Amino acid sequence: MGQWWDAAIAVAGEQPPVDLPAAAAEELIALWSDLGEAMRRAGGRSWPVECEGLVVRIVMLSRLTAATSWQWIPEPLLASGVYQGILQSAGIAFTAPCLAEIHGVNLARGQG
Repeated sequence: MGQWWDAAIAVAGEQPPVDLPAAAAEELIALWSDLGEAMRRAGGRSWPVECEGLVVRIVMLSRLTAATSWQWIPEPLLASGVYQGILQSAGIAFTAPCLAEIHGVNLARGQG
């Protein structure tokens, strides 16, 4: 009998990624998305422990590689300054978007 996670393990393959920086960059995109979802679920009531753990992982991986380009960041994290604040506080170099760019990305994604 198979396990629930068997399909995911098959997708991951049997060998580690050949391009570790690319794998880390992909994981960072997922972590930023997870952070946006965790903040949405919290509804602005507080800063959940889940968010704390995600930020730790984002900062550690960003220091090993580079900041995730803002184009991959959920719009609420950009508009609220969370993306910019986290990277700035951690001393990680990044290019910040302007408000017009944030809204332009929303239109391109079909959200505007």
